[in-house]
Amino acid sequence: MAGFSLVILLGGVVVLFLSGRFLSTKAKGWLAFVTGLLALGSILWMAPSIINGQTVELNLFPWQAESPFLLYFDGLSLVFSLMAAGIGSAILVYCIDYMKHETGTTRFYMLMLTFIAGLIGLVSARSLIMVYLCWEVIGLCSYFLVGFWYSETVAVNGARKVLVMTHIPGYALLLAILLLYKDAGTFIWTDPAIAAHFTTGIFLLILIAAMAKSVMFPIHTWIPEAMNAPTPVSALLHSACYVKAGVYLVARMYSISPWQPSWNTILLVVGCATMIVGALFALAQTDLKRLLAFSTISQLGYIMTAFGIGTPFGALAGVFYVFSHGLFKGTLFLCAGAVQHAAGTRDMRLLGGMAKQMPRTALIWLIAAGAIIGVPLTNGFVAKWLLYDAALESGAWVVVIIAWLVSTFTAFYILKATVSVFYGEPSDYLKDRKIEEASTGMLTGMGILAGFSLLFGIAPQLLVNWLAKPAMTAMKFEASQSMTFLGFHMDQSGAPVTAGAVLAISALLVVWIIFAMRKPSPKGVSTFTGGDPLPEGNTLNTIDFSEFTEDVFAPALTALNPDPVYTGIWQGIYKFSQQIRKLAENLEKSPVGLILGAAVILAVVIWLV
Repeated sequence: MAGFSLVILLGGVVVLFLSGRFLSTKAKGWLAFVTGLLALGSILWMAPSIINGQTVELNLFPWQAESPFLLYFDGLSLVFSLMAAGIGSAILVYCIDYMKHETGTTRFYMLMLTFIAGLIGLVSARSLIMVYLCWEVIGLCSYFLVGFWYSETVAVNGARKVLVMTHIPGYALLLAILLLYKDAGTFIWTDPAIAAHFTTGIFLLILIAAMAKSVMFPIHTWIPEAMNAPTPVSALLHSACYVKAGVYLVARMYSISPWQPSWNTILLVVGCATMIVGALFALAQTDLKRLLAFSTISQLGYIMTAFGIGTPFGALAGVFYVFSHGLFKGTLFLCAGAVQHAAGTRDMRLLGGMAKQMPRTALIWLIAAGAIIGVPLTNGFVAKWLLYDAALESGAWVVVIIAWLVSTFTAFYILKATVSVFYGEPSDYLKDRKIEEASTGMLTGMGILAGFSLLFGIAPQLLVNWLAKPAMTAMKFEASQSMTFLGFHMDQSGAPVTAGAVLAISALLVVWIIFAMRKPSPKGVSTFTGGDPLPEGNTLNTIDFSEFTEDVFAPALTALNPDPVYTGIWQGIYKFSQQIRKLAENLEKSPVGLILGAAVILAVVIWLV
């Protein structure tokens, strides 16, 4: 059943291609959703075997012994496959109503299914050739989906930026694969020869590619521009799945090669820098989806930091955080899409008071917002608790301090978004608009993800025992940790566990105290500020803080900003293609020139041969 998920998804793509012109928009959505559900079922069918410590291997081309299309499912593959198919299915049911008035939905659903198949193929590939092939497939899907509304300049520019900034670093992965093949003589990553030739240079090459896909600082600037895609694309690709591809490569390297201590330091530096930069820029955003995009950068910094700790507890925190982030961040993006769908804007300065018109959406948002902040009874609280425990256990006090500070920043920008969108008085922009609650289908998709965020917060042992421990075993860590309800550890001394819980809760208390001590403005102000006067007043607010931090970090960010490099590369490609187009047009207008051009090309080919 393991390989059937890929067959089912690609089969759905073919069926959509052949029948799309005969189906209604909603029928296409239902077809895509059922396809995703069947793929999820095939993964769940094999899950018990993997949970019990087995691996599932399959050759997609059994008649070819040396086929590059070899599948290998272990505990780590299971986590990412379930995330792709499970969260993907919830997002697809949301799409049925969200996309019902759009054109080009055949293309949209084909790309969504292809992307899910590409990620499952990436995390289950045993051959490094298939790893790279799937790596590029999901990159192309992201490019086409971000540019789905190709008549809009901002969408096209965003798609170009995504392609260039993720594709070019991907050559580092290709170079690493070729170097491994040169030295080891095989593309099969489970072969011991690969481990014997896995050097720090190979690690760094793979990390460069991983940083681009997983929006690590400083190769992170593409994701805010990708928010011009339809919201389901943002939820699936740029919060739940696509940005986890690089995280998977980092986690998989624990399986491939004996781990070097210096690699932990590199991951910790990258992770901590990323979580800080993402959170600081999230504070200053007025666009709801851009705020969530920078939040994604910050949260992925947490995940990379967890894997960089390099201990069993760190691996447990990383795996738990990966899956949990997909749930609560996917929910937040879908809620943002519902708000934009109803209000016609995602500018938080033009929103406010929407909880009255959209109470169910507001409730679901609050669950996911609580999870990302780290409120007890949510999976986000357990994820942060585990991360603090891992850092304390390893003596990484700098990591503890940075993670705690970023937790307070996270609480600030999420509270800012929550108050700006759902509470206070409606803005003038909304007064003449009729705001309707999200449809049943959209609420279903959001509710499923939010429900699992609560489930894994109340009973985290389900996620730990069924997914995290098998993944830890695949990463060659001892999986002896156990949990009970609400995340209490059962087999560790009380000190680090208690300290981790205190740290997770204390960040929330600090934010609450700061808000409680504030005096509301005596005059009317925008809902966006949550009661803080913007241009004047002697009360500090998040805008003041974010502007201050931007000024402080501006020189470093300007120096490290990769945008000018990638913009120059794209402009060079564009100019070259324009010259080729002009040449082709001139040859088309002149038959003699066309014949002479063909003769010159033929002569060059003959000379080279």
